Amino acid sequence: MRERISYYSDGLKLSGILNTPDNSQGKRFPGVVLVPGFMSTADAFFPGFADELNKGGFVSLTMDFRGFGQSEGVRGEVIPYLQIYDASNAISYLQSRPEVYPDKIAILGVSLGGGEVAYIAARDRRVKAVASMVLVGDGERRMRRFRTEQQWQTLMQKVQEDRINRVLTGKSKDFHGFLNEGTDSVLIMPPDLSSSLKDAEQVEKEKGNRTTLATVDGWLDYKPEEIIDKVSPTPILFVQAEKDVLEADDADILYRKAKEPKKLFTLKDGVHFDVYGKRTNEAMKPVLEWFRQYLQ
Repeated sequence: MRERISYYSDGLKLSGILNTPDNSQGKRFPGVVLVPGFMSTADAFFPGFADELNKGGFVSLTMDFRGFGQSEGVRGEVIPYLQIYDASNAISYLQSRPEVYPDKIAILGVSLGGGEVAYIAARDRRVKAVASMVLVGDGERRMRRFRTEQQWQTLMQKVQEDRINRVLTGKSKDFHGFLNEGTDSVLIMPPDLSSSLKDAEQVEKEKGNRTTLATVDGWLDYKPEEIIDKVSPTPILFVQAEKDVLEADDADILYRKAKEPKKLFTLKDGVHFDVYGKRTNEAMKPVLEWFRQYLQ
């Protein structure tokens, strides 16, 4: 059963989609907060994640972060520490639902969300299990990955100018979220990923592509690998794609730095966008096993 819900975070009314297993009336289940990737929405985020969780006996909540979908907030702006705050409040909402065991909550994050769940789990012990899929482990490293040093310095100059503009006007300048070519964007998608991007069209087409330079600024301090050791004793599973050139070694790095209990699963021959539909079932199998181990 699919239900559009709303809750408040930092005074903003946020929206989300609650999915419950079939024939759930009068029953309770463990709950999972789904934390989507960069510029995603609850509607655009591939429904296969929630479907697999429901079939596995979990209630799931996928949110529209502030500024996206049906939620209030600055449109298109992606500030990781604010999204982490919104996701933590989603846990509180999930605990309020009669269908959910309030002491059996897990979080699953994908891409940018895959790193955000590390922050959440490190500070919020209500989380009993974590799954991080094709994660971004360091915002600055991700933005620099496909840029020359000169291109990076040019971007940093724009960020510095925007910092001054924001304190004088209260607004950040518009900026591209994704570009397959060129550097005038937060994230660069190399042209050789065009076939993978086609696989992800259903996700991407509803996101829009306008964000702000404040997003770039917010990503500079986003470094999950610096706090990943604080997640323990909460168990964390990392799911990586073997041929993921976007987040090439991030899961390996965080796995090495994380403390037990931890596990690393590799999607053989997989690329970043395979988890969004093409191989969702395969990628979710270890997640369901992990959550069952610690929540059921």
